[in-house]
Amino acid sequence: MSSMQVNRSNRGFSVLQDGPLDMRMDPKATLSAEDILNSWPELEVGRILRDYGEESNWQAHQKQIIKSRATGGLHSTGELVKLIQRMCTISKGRQGWIKTATRVFQALRIAVNDELRTLEDALHSCFDCLGPGGRLAVISFHSLEDRIVKQTFLDLIHEDEADDEDNLELTDIDDEDEPWFKQRVQGKNATILTKRPITPSQEEEKLNQRCRSAKLRVIQKS
Repeated sequence: MSSMQVNRSNRGFSVLQDGPLDMRMDPKATLSAEDILNSWPELEVGRILRDYGEESNWQAHQKQIIKSRATGGLHSTGELVKLIQRMCTISKGRQGWIKTATRVFQALRIAVNDELRTLEDALHSCFDCLGPGGRLAVISFHSLEDRIVKQTFLDLIHEDEADDEDNLELTDIDDEDEPWFKQRVQGKNATILTKRPITPSQEEEKLNQRCRSAKLRVIQKS
């Protein structure tokens, strides 16, 4: 997911620009956000809003999306945004509907591209490519992604064992060359260099607002 994709209205990723309800990372893929909104079963629409968007008001949005089908359905990002705006109270203001729309768009984008499964598969494939001492660094931008990165790293360091997180060896590090790796998690196959993720400083957030939710985790192969 890149800023260039978000900024192009014809890709359908942006809540602030009108465009087709596409959201495909691969333009050759067959499934689009428009397909989900206009043809998927009601329960499935609700599930992705709840699980992928972590939207608290998912049931109300699910009902309105299904209701819109009776009048022709939703065919542009602008139409979807207007539906969301109508459901947000005046007291929430512009930021209220933008946050809600962002969660709904996130849910659709994840479903269209099967992002969470793809992420987990990619982590395993990348780790397999590493030589001894090689490192894999992953930046995630929302809690669903970060949860998968964290759990996959834990699985990788004890891939052939039954250890859980409570039994892992924690090592405090005082390394002048790499001060950002303060505590490591040692396993048989690898070491997690970031027991807690590295997050942007306030200075970095001022320079790049899109980094504010970023979390960096690093694993090193034994």
